[in-house]
Amino acid sequence: MKRNILSSTLVALMFALAPSCSFGQERVVPMPNRQQLESVHVRVLFQDSEGYMWYGMKSDGLYRDDGYSLTSFRTDFRHPDWLMNNNVTALCEDNRNRIWIGTKRGLYILDKHDYSIRPTGDAKLQIWTFDALKVGQGDSVWAYANQHVLVYDGEGRCISQTQVEKNPLVTQDRRELTDQRGNFWQIDKDGIPSVTVHPKVRLDEVDLETLPLRFIVPISRSGLPREERVHTVWCADDSTKYVSTSMGVWMLKGDSKTGEPEQVGPNFGVVNTLSPGDDGTIYMNTEWQGLISYRNERIEKLDSTIRNAFDIFYHKEKLWICTSDGRLLLYDVQTKEKVDKSAECCLHGEAPIGIVVLKGKVWLLFNQRLLIYTPPKKTTEKPTIRYIYPSDFEPRPAFFRRLYTDGISRIFIECEQQSFELLMTCDSLKNKVPNKVAFSAYQTIHGTFSPGMDTHRIDLKADERVAHLFFTTFDHLNTQHIRFAYRHEGESAWQYLEMGKNDIRLTKIASGDQTIEVMATNAEGQWGKDIFTLTIHRNAHWWETPWAIAAYVLLALLLLGCSFWLGQKFRARRGISG
Repeated sequence: MKRNILSSTLVALMFALAPSCSFGQERVVPMPNRQQLESVHVRVLFQDSEGYMWYGMKSDGLYRDDGYSLTSFRTDFRHPDWLMNNNVTALCEDNRNRIWIGTKRGLYILDKHDYSIRPTGDAKLQIWTFDALKVGQGDSVWAYANQHVLVYDGEGRCISQTQVEKNPLVTQDRRELTDQRGNFWQIDKDGIPSVTVHPKVRLDEVDLETLPLRFIVPISRSGLPREERVHTVWCADDSTKYVSTSMGVWMLKGDSKTGEPEQVGPNFGVVNTLSPGDDGTIYMNTEWQGLISYRNERIEKLDSTIRNAFDIFYHKEKLWICTSDGRLLLYDVQTKEKVDKSAECCLHGEAPIGIVVLKGKVWLLFNQRLLIYTPPKKTTEKPTIRYIYPSDFEPRPAFFRRLYTDGISRIFIECEQQSFELLMTCDSLKNKVPNKVAFSAYQTIHGTFSPGMDTHRIDLKADERVAHLFFTTFDHLNTQHIRFAYRHEGESAWQYLEMGKNDIRLTKIASGDQTIEVMATNAEGQWGKDIFTLTIHRNAHWWETPWAIAAYVLLALLLLGCSFWLGQKFRARRGISG
């Protein structure tokens, strides 16, 4: 006891002495996928060695949670013999990775290799209530039921019974657990589960007017007498401000004696946004002429099709452009080539309202989320994407309005009422659990199936030409931040799924074997090094077998021979008649 208290004190001191990593209060969030439960009364929480969460219910049996969906194991009209009673009271995993299920009436074993459920051996004990389970040495499992300690062997036979007054097996509260990623799960007095997590981003309130911002600055700094016309204000390295308005572009020099703004070039009409280049060229997006550049009284039309840009950002001779129709474009000012990066950074029509490029990362701001996109530097590298939602912030902000930077390392965000600096979680507190891909379920015309542990091959029937495959990384709280990609064996290009999507649909599956490879990111958007390989074998119909194909070839040769013989005979008759 003293040792545990001392350990807890040391851990608390370690966090207290690291102020740079102290990121505010913990937050309590609802249990993921709670809406998929038949009822909300959970009695037992358990996580197995693979990473699945298991929920023992008061009246609805057992649920397995892969982070995306729940699979139920209970007695109903489909499975009338699984459990004698759907009131689950205790759970554990033995050394053979089987799940032992204690219920109000009996003890059962779920084999994770085929997800079959069977009762333990002694029928007389199956009317007892099993209140606690604990794994012993070897294949043994200890149970507490009806004021008895029971010892079971690996075959599920009770080999020992000892009557005791108190339960000696309770080592931790079955209503609480800390998962493999350090999140604390608990069930309240009403049986409703929740999770305590740390915020990923802390917001420090700041005054934008006092900050040395570069590039985009608040509109209030424009210096124009009629600020309602202002769309964007850019601050150059020499403190010169370039202002895009509904009446062209204006410039206000820091060393101006009069303090009056000067119009840059002719009246370009409505200029939605602008960004100065390194050589003094001003790149702007106009409603009339699209994307144009202006330098030394020379106007160059770059791309007339880009007329709906919300924001543009010049970085290393390239323009990053976010549009009102939800696209992210990369325009090379030297080659005049335009590349659509929308699919690569997982955009699906929602329009970004602000963009900043800093240290090789592209920050895209939406009304209710922030996307951090790291483009690949080489063709062999993969893009990295990270989403941050309001629920990831501490404190919770209101609607976002604009994104700013000091051009060095700091990022600022403007909300409806306040402005904040973004402080990302430091590396020492980041989750170090690898983003291992696992195959959690597959669906065909014959139903949904749970593959066994370490399944890397599935066998389909001849009529199962369509298969729906489901994968997971067991990061239950960050499924919407994780992205999967797959490719068929022999292909070089990866097919990227949408953020938060974990299923792959295969159609027109040919008979025989085919192999697909699957990888995933973690919650930070970094792609894992481990690639999951799955072989899919579909049995052939009788007309697809090698014997049938040989018969087809033989029949074709026979028909060809008959045609040749009939042709020869016909020509011979014509020769005689002639």
